[in-house]
Amino acid sequence: MTHEISRRDFLKGSAAAGLGLAATSALGLGGAAFADTAKYKPGTYQATAYGNLSYVTVECTFSESALTDVKIVSNQETPILFSQVEDKLIPAIIENQAGGLDAITGATNSSKAVKEAIADCVAQAGGDKEAWLAKNITATAGADEAYDVDIAVIGCGAAGFMASITAGKMGKKVLVLEKAGSVAGVNGIKVSGPFGVHSSVLEAKEGGTKLEVEEVFQHVMNYTHWTPNPSLIHRCLDESKNAIEELVKIGYKMQEANFRFETPFKGEKGGFHLITNPLDERVNLWEKALADAGVNVIYNTTATGLLMDGDKVLGLTARKADGTKITVNAKAVIVASGGYLGNRDLQEKFLKTRKLNAAAGGNSLCTGDGIMMAADAGAVMTKTFGYCPCEYGGTNSKASRPAKQDKYDQNYAFKFGLYGNLLVDAEGKRFINEGLLCDYPMSYGSEQILLNAPWYGIVDQAYVDAMRTEGLYKYTTAKGATEETWFIGNYFKGRILDKLPEDIEEGLKEGWLAKADTIEELAEKFGLTYLAETVAKYNEYCDKGVDEQFGASKWYLSKIAKGPFYAVQCEPSAWSTFGGIRTDDKLRALKDDNTPMKGLYVVGTDNGSLYYSPYYDVAGFCYGLCIDSGYIAAHEAAEYIG
Repeated sequence: MTHEISRRDFLKGSAAAGLGLAATSALGLGGAAFADTAKYKPGTYQATAYGNLSYVTVECTFSESALTDVKIVSNQETPILFSQVEDKLIPAIIENQAGGLDAITGATNSSKAVKEAIADCVAQAGGDKEAWLAKNITATAGADEAYDVDIAVIGCGAAGFMASITAGKMGKKVLVLEKAGSVAGVNGIKVSGPFGVHSSVLEAKEGGTKLEVEEVFQHVMNYTHWTPNPSLIHRCLDESKNAIEELVKIGYKMQEANFRFETPFKGEKGGFHLITNPLDERVNLWEKALADAGVNVIYNTTATGLLMDGDKVLGLTARKADGTKITVNAKAVIVASGGYLGNRDLQEKFLKTRKLNAAAGGNSLCTGDGIMMAADAGAVMTKTFGYCPCEYGGTNSKASRPAKQDKYDQNYAFKFGLYGNLLVDAEGKRFINEGLLCDYPMSYGSEQILLNAPWYGIVDQAYVDAMRTEGLYKYTTAKGATEETWFIGNYFKGRILDKLPEDIEEGLKEGWLAKADTIEELAEKFGLTYLAETVAKYNEYCDKGVDEQFGASKWYLSKIAKGPFYAVQCEPSAWSTFGGIRTDDKLRALKDDNTPMKGLYVVGTDNGSLYYSPYYDVAGFCYGLCIDSGYIAAHEAAEYIG
């Protein structure tokens, strides 16, 4: 098992050693040397920087030659993730007097905020901020490691976790390689919940459940035009109750709930299982489940290649963050590395864009490693690639506070990327029924924003004032929408964008928002050639109450007439990508002649036979397929091994 470094270890002076790091830097200085040459004004200083969900304020104390203490004054970051920054990163910074240390994997934005705030304090104390941030410490690789196991799993997200605990409980020796520093850093532990049929949760609710596998199967296959593997989809739905039951057994609490957007299965035919355990509790449940199943997890480790004998898998190679090389001899390998959201090159290859940003804090550890390793070993790829979009607004890589989670902590101006207002493409032309993006942001609205990124939300001062004072719910119901006819409206109740004035100023400063007194001037800001023509025609539709171009509801027709006018430059964001290796209904990777490889299984969002583009219109379906496929692959791999 990997060695976890505690705060006590660091405070004993073992920070560098515990991380497998030598106290040397890019500047050629060790920690002591840097401290000896630094000259500070002794005292205590404070600074603030924005992290993942909030501003982080630190208080730093300096002697004449060194940073001696760092206290976190305030933050509203995710506690289970931020604790790793406090327990690991901060002591290492103090031990090595270095601001350029690697971020805690899985808590990148929180780490960045802490490092930036400490560097500001360094400057206040008279130090060189840039030199401080440039100084890092060099990793020292350990001796090569080798393992002999039954099943090796690449990735401990939703699918990998399910596969590993299922196989472990069946008595198989399982080793998991995970890039994050702990399970708290994986996306699969944070999701709202899975979709499933005939689970114990559904059976136990008042009135039971009237949802059947067959009706779900027919719906999703017709929605996808029968693009995924039908036998595999049906099998996943059949096994969904068992996969969900595995989560119930380890302590998950779930309840059937209607999702915030319109979906085909709700009420008495609902299948979305809302997870009610908080994140810190989920982390404890995962860690205990892995331990109870006898699963060995090596964190901060990246798989680098598959070991093959023809079309038969023999194991894999990997590398720890400190450079230590690992060889895993395995009878079966399950690829569950989570897609390629963190790899712009693969985004361009598969999705034809470099504009897709990670919703979970702007970073993703999923760089397509598993997909490419399987392909290099002879597995064939599917032809359908897509993404599971973030439903909380537009985003932009230039922004310090992009839309990422349902906490309204992002810059409010990004709401104009999906609030039903006028949307245009890079030429200033309208490209979508804006109501679809507002009502169905994860399905019907998602493909066009990917194809047309960056897109622009266009609003006038009257719309800004309305959103700032009354919000979208009151504004839209005044046009005739009701609770019964406008399902998503319930989500917008009480959501007032009261911070718009200051958020608009932030957007103007960061360069992703433009403001002008005339539409013509606004168009020039982003080169929107046809914007004036588009706005004139759109305003005609508003006056008529009929969208003669795309058929948007009159609820979403908001005339652009009162200056100043605003354009918000939006890029799409996602929780994950999907699509990759084609498999059969046993999750075995297929070769180009459609025969299976031996011992190689692909699950979750790396699997090209489970998903479709655009995303399913069934709430929780991505997560559901992840745990279903992990459950099935574990059983298939165990049977293959014998």
